[in-house]
Amino acid sequence: MLPLFRQLGILAFGRVQPTATRITRSLIGGAIVGVLAVTAYVALLLALGFYLSSEFGAIYAALIVAGVTALCGLIVILVVQSMNKATERRMEARRRAARSQLPDPMTLQLLAGVPALMKGRSLLATAAIAALVFGVAKMQGVGRDGRDD
Repeated sequence: MLPLFRQLGILAFGRVQPTATRITRSLIGGAIVGVLAVTAYVALLLALGFYLSSEFGAIYAALIVAGVTALCGLIVILVVQSMNKATERRMEARRRAARSQLPDPMTLQLLAGVPALMKGRSLLATAAIAALVFGVAKMQGVGRDGRDD
């Protein structure tokens, strides 16, 4: 019996170990790429500073590099804020769409009466509940997939 459970476990969870290994390798690779990218960025800033210091002097070179870096930071902040606002607008549109899909108040009152119908537990009550659920589902568009069969 134990070998059967072992085989079932391998079938059900066999991909867990390779997935964990892949995620670990991706994280380690991402960390190494991050360190190398930061190193390249610092080297680029130093090279720009050395070049500008030979043209304008050390103080003006430092000011130019700081100004360009600050400008890039402001641009990134503005882009992130605009992306956040766009995401917020999409979420609000989804909320409005979901709210518009709610049943009308009459249907909600009928659905509120379902527990009272269930107390009788008769065949007629079960059929009435099934018809009510079917009607509400059809009003919500369940079963329509847009295909013309």
